Amino acid sequence: MFIARIDGHITSIAKHKSLDGFSLLIGQRLDADGSAVGEPQVMIDTMRTARGARVLVSTDGDLARQVLRDDTTPTRLVIIGILD
Repeated sequence: MFIARIDGHITSIAKHKSLDGFSLLIGQRLDADGSAVGEPQVMIDTMRTARGARVLVSTDGDLARQVLRDDTTPTRLVIIGILD
């Protein structure tokens, strides 16, 4: 798990069937002091997250399959919480 800042939404003309109804977001992983770490990553939005929000992201593929209710989902990064 890690904390990230949501920088925007991604529009897709095609995506895996397990992602129907979910938004794709671009997020920047954050260090403990709030500074950016690494490259931005695509995340699955299960919380209707707004741009600029800080979120908790799971990197567990098994959890992603449970949340999306599909054992064939090709994702690992799922937003599981919004931080105040």
